[in-house]
Amino acid sequence: MSTITVPLPDEDLDFLRAYTQAQGTSAEAFLARQAHILRMHLQRRLDPAVVEATGIIEPNVDPLITHRSHLEDKHA
Repeated sequence: MSTITVPLPDEDLDFLRAYTQAQGTSAEAFLARQAHILRMHLQRRLDPAVVEATGIIEPNVDPLITHRSHLEDKHA
């Protein structure tokens, strides 16, 4: 198992230690668990419906302008 050093502002470290103590764990165990969860989440395959929908919106579409245009047409 590898070890890293993460610089944190004192107030963040104090918060992290208080939070994890209240949860019955350590700051190190909490951060290790969060890193594991992040890795598992990012490595998970996308739902087939998401893959199927990929690319249906053209990359040059400005969503704000498109939405405003829709609202103007709807409420005209």
